[in-house]
Parts: sequence; C-alpha cells; structure tokens
Amino acid sequence: MHQLLPKGTGAMDRNLLTSLPQISKELKRDDRSLRNRVQSILLDNEFLETRVHTAFPDFPLIPNERCGLWYCNPSHFAQTSYFKSTDGHANQWDFSTRRLNFHLLPTLQEAGGVVIVDSTRRGKKIPDALSKTVPLWCAVLNSLMLESVGKKFNVNDVLFVPPETVPESERDQMAKKLPDLVEKLKILNVFDGTKTSRMLDGKLLRPFWVFPGSSLLQSCTDIFTGEQIQNKWEVSRDENIVPIILCTVSYQAQDGIDKRNGFTYVQGAADDHELWSHGLEANIFWSNIDKFKNLSGGDSELYEIVDKMVTQQNNNMQRSAQAGSLDKIMTGIDKVTSLLSLGEIHDNVTLSSEAIADLEKCYSTVIVLSETVHLDKDASQDNEMVKIFRLTSGSKKSSKNLRAMLPDISKTINNAIILQPIKPLLICCNTGKDMSIGVLLAVLCQNYDEVWDLLPEDVKPSVSKIVIRRHLTKLIAHLNGRNVNPSRATLNSINSFLM
Repeated sequence: MHQLLPKGTGAMDRNLLTSLPQISKELKRDDRSLRNRVQSILLDNEFLETRVHTAFPDFPLIPNERCGLWYCNPSHFAQTSYFKSTDGHANQWDFSTRRLNFHLLPTLQEAGGVVIVDSTRRGKKIPDALSKTVPLWCAVLNSLMLESVGKKFNVNDVLFVPPETVPESERDQMAKKLPDLVEKLKILNVFDGTKTSRMLDGKLLRPFWVFPGSSLLQSCTDIFTGEQIQNKWEVSRDENIVPIILCTVSYQAQDGIDKRNGFTYVQGAADDHELWSHGLEANIFWSNIDKFKNLSGGDSELYEIVDKMVTQQNNNMQRSAQAGSLDKIMTGIDKVTSLLSLGEIHDNVTLSSEAIADLEKCYSTVIVLSETVHLDKDASQDNEMVKIFRLTSGSKKSSKNLRAMLPDISKTINNAIILQPIKPLLICCNTGKDMSIGVLLAVLCQNYDEVWDLLPEDVKPSVSKIVIRRHLTKLIAHLNGRNVNPSRATLNSINSFLM
C-alpha cells in the first residue's frame, strides 16, 4: 500500500492513512453498539404497538423466528412462525417441507387473519421472508385448495407479491416455479386441500404488506395530524380472502446516519443476535423490559447489566431443577404416539433426585440431548431412567456427531419400545425443534408405519428419503402448535443412519 502513496508522504501521514480503515471499522461498530440496537428494537416495537396493532387489533401477532421474537412482547403472542428468507432468495425460491407452518391454519380459521412480524437489515424495505417466502407458501396452499374443489384458476389468482419490492420479471420466474412447488407438497400427502378450503370457508390466503410509511397504514391515518381516522383496517365484503398481514417493523436507514431519536438507529437491529447480544436472549430482554426502557450510562455498564441478567436467569433455572420444579425446566411436552412424547428442556439445569422422581411418575425413560443439562451427585447414583447424550440443537458440530451417537441412542429407545411400557418415553433437547425431532424421526422410521401404527418386532420397514420426508411432514403437521425446524445437517445424519 505504501508504494501507492504520493511521493514525499511522511511517516505520520503514512500511519494515518493506513489506520483510516480501522477507524472507519470502529465507528461502524459504535453505530451498531448494544445500546443502539436495544434502543432501535424498542423504537420498532413502539411502531408495532401504536401503528400496526391498532390497525389490526383482531389479528394475532405472530413473530417470525428468530428475529421477530425481539420485537414482540411475549404476553401479546401465543405462536411463532418460521419462514426463512433463503427460501425467497432470487433463483432459490422454495417451499420448505421442513418448515410447513401449518400450525397457523387453525389460527387463521379462528381469527380471520394474522400479523406476521419480522425485520430486515439495511438495504431492503421488506425481508425476502415476507416479500417472497410467505407469498409462495400462500400460493402453494391456494393452488391445492382450488384444485381440490375443482376450480379453474391461473397464477394471478393465487400468487401475490409487493410490486415495489419484487420486480415483475422475478415474479414471472416465481410463477413458473410454482407448479413444481405444488407438486413437492402434494407428493408427501400431508396437506388436505379440501379440508383446508372448508376450514377457511372457501377463502384464499392473501398477503398484505405493512412497514413504516406503507400506504396500508396511511389509509388509517390523517396525513396532516397523524391521528387515527379509521379504528381498524377491514377486508372488503366482496373479497373472498383471509388476510395475512406481513409486517416489517424496521424502517430503511443507512448505517450511522439516523440520530434523530437521541441514539444511532440500527435497521433490523435484532438480526443475528448471537453476534451482538452478549448472551442476551429475547425472553430475557422482555423479562427485564422496564430496565431497558430506562437505560443510563454507557455500553460498558450495559454489558455488566446484561451479564447479571443472563447469570440470574441461569441461576433461577438451576434452583428450579434442584427443587424438582418440572414446570420450570420442561416446556411444551407433546404426545406423539402412545409410546413417544416430545419435550423441551431448558439450558443449564442440574436435575435433582426430586426432579427425576417427578419424571418417573410420567415417563418410563427420558432421553436428554443436551450439553448443558446434568444430574446432581445424588441423582446420578443408580439412575437408569434419564439418559443424557451430549448434543446441542442448532450446532452443526453436534448434528454431525449425532450420526455417530445414533446407534446407541436408537438402541436405548428401541429396547424400551420393545417392552411396551405403560408410560411413554420422553425425548427432549434444549429447543424441542432440532435434535429431539431428528431422534424422534429415526425412531418413527424404524418402528412405525406411515400412519404411525407400531410394527411387530420382527418387521423391518423399508426406509427411503421419501418415507423419511413423509414421517417428518406428518410429525410437523401433528405438532401444529410447535414451530419445528430440524437443521439440514441433522436430517443428513438421520438419512445416513437409516439408509
């Protein structure tokens, strides 16, 4: 680099010029500091509560994981969704059979619509998850509903995208891909178009987009005073649709520029939180929301506060586990078959003898897939009921290690199934979405037919990728209140083990 500097440039000038990129990098880091991110999330939540919720008060809020969770008060929602932007990227349009989101259908039936909440980082007005992934999901389901009742239709009847965000040329390419995506779901035989059409009273799913400054919200507000001129947005009576409101809570802003609210605004501040949150999770953030709304001091003090919050949360879980409070350490337990249940166990817990005694009242065997769950000294003696395998949901390394551990895990579970216990087996991980789903999927493929009748011990089912996929989609549909999302690496390990 020095050779390109003007002749006569001094040593001090050289040092200054070479340090400029580092200075620029530090300034950008300051602009996206923890404090600025927290303040930006709070501002975006204010937009959601004051502008969006008031326009759609009857529609349940559905945060789109993971980013959307940071913007929604947990007391204001009961479900989440998982629509990934990667399924909407240009030339990668897809309908994910790992992320079916069918659990939203009963909610749409009951409430007549939902508001799905997400955000996006700088450069975009709407994330691909909302501008393309959800519209494709709607289009696939719409197509199968219309097909099931014998109605003729074209792509314009089922596929809707925001024209200011998705170019017409891309929309045309998405339309060409649609028949393949419809066939992809149809072949799995897990979606009943007739039943769903009846559930929704023959109405089609229709996405609408809202974001700061969107025309849909402007129609409810006086452009001069900012006052609400319409209590809520309503579907026209002549439109036979179920609206899905796709809400982007962040507004477009260049990094480090917008300082009008007393801090540097960060668009999509909650995205990829593990890179900036210092251990803070959305649930801890909302449990301490009053503290975050009344911040004082600098970033170093904020880091100290966050460290204390995270430590306190972990200590609370430890105490709950040691006291045997299962409702504090286990959540979302679902019955899958008469012999199999799926659960979620919190991170960083130590199971006491009392906790294991409580588990024994309900389950014959408990399989725990976690690197942060332990047995205390008293509980570890003569324990044959709780089996812990050191795997972490969401970890690519653990997903690969699962392949080597599956023979032992499978043997433990299969031996228990052969005994036909009165009480079911419980399989759990720290999320209830990845490792536990993978293991449960392997057990189903090895021991059950496709309608989940237990096979005789001497019958070995034929397993293929289609069979595995059918079991997975049936499992996802069965767990309609749980946002199931096993990673690709986990599924690869299951495929390798079974075939």
